[in-house]
Amino acid sequence: MKRRILTILLGGIMVLGVTGCGKQEPDTGKADSYAYDEKLVQCLENELEAYLVTESDDLITIPFQDITNVDQEKIAYYKGGYASNHPDNMYVIVFPKNGTYESSIMKDFVKYFYDRFSIYQTYESPLTPDIYIHTQKNDIDFQDIINSCVVKNDTEDGKSIPKSTINKINNTTKIVIKSNQKELGTITDKDKLTEILSGIKSSKRYGKNCLADGHAFDFEMYDGNKLIDTIYVWKDGQRLIPKSVDGCYYSIPDDIDLRKIIEEETGYIFYNILSYGENDNQKEQLIYKDNKNSYYLKANDINEVLIKFMLNNQIMPLKYALENKYIRAEKVANEYPEVLIKK
Repeated sequence: MKRRILTILLGGIMVLGVTGCGKQEPDTGKADSYAYDEKLVQCLENELEAYLVTESDDLITIPFQDITNVDQEKIAYYKGGYASNHPDNMYVIVFPKNGTYESSIMKDFVKYFYDRFSIYQTYESPLTPDIYIHTQKNDIDFQDIINSCVVKNDTEDGKSIPKSTINKINNTTKIVIKSNQKELGTITDKDKLTEILSGIKSSKRYGKNCLADGHAFDFEMYDGNKLIDTIYVWKDGQRLIPKSVDGCYYSIPDDIDLRKIIEEETGYIFYNILSYGENDNQKEQLIYKDNKNSYYLKANDINEVLIKFMLNNQIMPLKYALENKYIRAEKVANEYPEVLIKK
C-alpha cells in the first residue's frame, strides 16, 4: 500500500500521518517501487481538462520549474496546465517516485495554488496521483471522475453482513449518532433511514485483514425506544461493522458515503487543519474576532495554515474560511485549541 506523508495539525500538534484506504491493494511484488498507471492518468487528464477548457481554449502547459525547485528526478509523473482564455482554470497532477508524498516535496505544489486562489480543490487517494485544481465554481465531484477512470478488478467475492443482523436492523425507526460518547444528532426521517440501511445491507467484507484505525461514530439503531444494535462507522464514511458481529469491518459501495448523512443531520463537519509553515519562531497573530472572543493563530504566514473540507475537497486558508463563515471559529478553537487560540 502506498504511504502518503503529510503534515496535519491534530489538536495543535504537528504530526506525520500515514493514510490509507479501506481495502488492501494486491501484492504486486514491488513493495519498494511504485509505478503510476498511464491509462488511469490519461483518463484523469481528459476528465479534468473537460472542466478547464472550452471550445475557444487551448491547454497551456505550466512548466515544472514554475512551481518548485525540487529535483524533478524525485517525481515519477507531473503535468500542469491552464486554459488559454480562462487562465484561472488550472490543474496540476503529480506523483512522486516510490509513492512517497513527503511534505518537503509536496508543499510547493500546495503553495502554488494558495498563493493564487482563496479556494481550490485537491484530491488524494492511494489509487491516484495527487490532483490540485481551480475552476470557477470549485465544485468538481472527484468521485464521479474516479468512478469513470478506475477499473475495478475485484475477483474476490465479498462477505455480506449476516442475515440475522440485517433482519434485526430492518426494524429501525430511529438512529442516534454519537462520537466519543457525545450525541451528535438523531435521525427519524424514513428516507434517511432507508438510505443508511441500504448502505449497511450492501456493504461487503473482503479478506481478514483490515487497517488498525478505530471507528469514529456509533450509529445506535432503535426500534421505538429499544436499542437493537449499534453500527460502528469509520471516519471515511466507507467502513462499518455492527457491534453484534465479530471480525474485520465491511466496506460500503463507493456511491454511498455516510459522511454526507452525518453532516446533513448533525452539526459535525469533516475537515482537517493543515500547516505548511516552519515551526520555529512562530508569532501569535489575531486572525478573527466576533462579538464574544478574539482568535489567534501561531504562524509566521497565516496563509500557510489551511483548512480542507473533506466532502467537497475544497481547501482554503483558515483565516478566509472563518471570515467567510465556512466554519465557526468557536468550533475550530474547541476542536483544535492549540491551533486556534481563543481569548
